[in-house]
Amino acid sequence: MRITRRRRRNAKNSKSLFILLITLCSIIAAWHYASANLQGDAPAGIGASISIAEGSVIVHFIDVGQGDATLIQTDAGNVLIDGGDRRTADDVVRYLHNLGVDRFSYIIATHPHADHIAGLINVINTFNVDTIIMPRVAHTTVTFERLLDAIETNDVTVREPAAGSSFTLGTTVFTIVAPNTTGYRNMNNYSVSVRAAHGSIAFLFTGDAEIESENEMLERNRNLSAQVLHVGHHGSNSSTTQAFLDAVSPEIAVISLGAGNSYGHPHAEVVNRLEEAGAAIYRTDIHGTIVMSTDGTSVIIH
Repeated sequence: MRITRRRRRNAKNSKSLFILLITLCSIIAAWHYASANLQGDAPAGIGASISIAEGSVIVHFIDVGQGDATLIQTDAGNVLIDGGDRRTADDVVRYLHNLGVDRFSYIIATHPHADHIAGLINVINTFNVDTIIMPRVAHTTVTFERLLDAIETNDVTVREPAAGSSFTLGTTVFTIVAPNTTGYRNMNNYSVSVRAAHGSIAFLFTGDAEIESENEMLERNRNLSAQVLHVGHHGSNSSTTQAFLDAVSPEIAVISLGAGNSYGHPHAEVVNRLEEAGAAIYRTDIHGTIVMSTDGTSVIIH
């Protein structure tokens, strides 16, 4: 697989143009700094400047701090996996508006923890949503109740995940690889895990699935191979075992997490395993929103 990092063109050497560019950059930088949260705005050159072309897929790992929110754009529809926390809910909606998104074929609420589902309430109340996939597990929180209210109010079809089942948007096949059982003591293991395959390129998203769920995926011989891995549970050592990582064999690893988080994510042993596996690591706490596109044969990191 070819991985490309797109570079910006150099400015012309005209002195007047150079001065103008410096002035404009200063104004833009000041505007972004003054914004309450950079997560909500697609930064110049990222996201908003990328249009979905026929036969291509764009994946946005949206920076929502210590949480998850991933947008997958295909030429046949959009998928949103989780929506971040309540504090970044407006930022996610604004980011999606900036991209021109108006409908979701599917939303996947991986599991009921607030850092994954709170932002989905605003999304469901703002955009047209056809179907939401969520595990059959309840959570005794106001956030979870508000999510159920939003689903009911907006008449969104609810679908339970069935491991091994799939759905297709255009030529992209989304296969659910977890959860594989029920009755988990740890709610993280209910996380809906999805492999999205487009041509010869695959992305694997596992929410907060921990070792128990990872082992079940391995035991049931789920196809986990993927060039891009969205690292489980924000880089916690409760996920991404060596056996699981060997099965995925990623070339790129993306970790969604907040800067200076109190959990110590990402844990050093996970980072070490990823580095030893030869995966290029991208982190939202360092790189902000991470955008990738693929035509099914290679991945471009924008």
